[in-house]
Amino acid sequence: RIASTWLVFNHTIDEPDHLAAGMEYLSTGRYLYEDLHPPLARVVAAIGPFLAGERFHPGPDSYSEGYRILGHGDHYDRTLALSRAGNLVFFWIACMVVYRWAWRAGGANAAVIATLLFTTLPPILAHAGLATTDLALCAMTGAATLAALDWADLPNRRRSGWLGVLTALAFTSKFSSLLYLPSAWLLMCVGHLAATGQTPRWMARELWARRRAVALTAAVAVLTVWAVYGFTFGRVDFLHLRLPAPRFFSGIHSVWLQSQRGRPAYLLGQRSPMGFWYYFPTVLALKTPLGMLTLLCLSPWLMKNRRAAGLAAAFSAGIVLISMRGHIDLGVRYLLPVYVGFSVVGACAATQARSWASKGAVVVLIMWQIVSGDLVHPDYLAYTNEITGGHPERFLADSDLDWGQDMKRLEAFLEHEHATNVTFAPFNRTYRMAIPATPGDRDHPSPGWNAVSITIWKVFGYPSWADRIPPQRRIGRSILLWYF
Repeated sequence: RIASTWLVFNHTIDEPDHLAAGMEYLSTGRYLYEDLHPPLARVVAAIGPFLAGERFHPGPDSYSEGYRILGHGDHYDRTLALSRAGNLVFFWIACMVVYRWAWRAGGANAAVIATLLFTTLPPILAHAGLATTDLALCAMTGAATLAALDWADLPNRRRSGWLGVLTALAFTSKFSSLLYLPSAWLLMCVGHLAATGQTPRWMARELWARRRAVALTAAVAVLTVWAVYGFTFGRVDFLHLRLPAPRFFSGIHSVWLQSQRGRPAYLLGQRSPMGFWYYFPTVLALKTPLGMLTLLCLSPWLMKNRRAAGLAAAFSAGIVLISMRGHIDLGVRYLLPVYVGFSVVGACAATQARSWASKGAVVVLIMWQIVSGDLVHPDYLAYTNEITGGHPERFLADSDLDWGQDMKRLEAFLEHEHATNVTFAPFNRTYRMAIPATPGDRDHPSPGWNAVSITIWKVFGYPSWADRIPPQRRIGRSILLWYF
């Protein structure tokens, strides 16, 4: 299902940037293009094209270099597919984490059901099929947390080493993990203390007793982060220091500055230059299949033993809570790790259902999720549940609906219609269609074909005439089309 989407969609806005940065690292050993994202997922995305013979050539910016690497025609399709294939590594890691965590929490049946739930979630299928950093964040944040649970049981050298490595890989997958892991682990600790009747003082004593294991974990994590950044050493300007892995620290600073400035966001018909505090809970409610949401709501009544699944619930809750503090509201992709916890909780609830009525309800809810995802194939990226009806653009935009992925489809449609030009201000400006596109007028449509990107329309209000005239057709789920 994932691989079948590779050639349907053109590259999304972020993919050329990630490919170029990863290719720079593999070809030169340097990581200088852009530091807003750490290198782990980018390097993995570039391995396929690199093995196929592609190399880095210094360009004016990472987007231009990424598009040069992709090329045109059959070369474009092949290179993009090779780049996207790398993300399957993180998909498999995430599946393994879900399977092992659910087995730990509820046994073999729970492990199978959790994996079924996780691998039929449209947001997971969508981002597993793109050469981006979001599924790497999901996989490595979940892996680090599972390693932390194992370490809590037995903090020996091997487990301390693995915890250090996996925590570092989470930090180098996406900088969000620097907030997600402490928040999730803190809430999990609070839940554990509440369930066992212990006190924070007891936990402090436990950590002190394990101080050597903690030191080993920290040392391995620091060394692994430095290794991922190629054992570089240099000046970090905002700290006025020379440090190992300088791009790691400058990247954290860049993300912090971006969060302070905020990003334009759209939600439920409203625009905001700084986002919405309730953005991520709302997006989860609209992008998660209703079958899973209903199963999660019923889980307190279905489960008699809630302790093991409670840690998974605390993990997801911690991530959602800390995400509400930011000002970069760009899609459910930022919250993919919560689906690890959701799948474990849902599976534990399903296996603890006792009556025939509750078992039947569980089967119906799981089938509802599976079918709802099947019906949107291959448009997993633009999936929204039944709450949004036939007009998801009234609720969401950006990477939840339109990440610039349907321009290849638009190009094919216009060629079929023998169009010679189109009025269009694309969200994805790095994909060059064979048919010339001109921006047109904000207030009035142009004669001929007029295409509108849902993100440009909803987030930036362009063009305004689209508010007054219903679209005649849709290209995929992200572009609206008129002919005048």
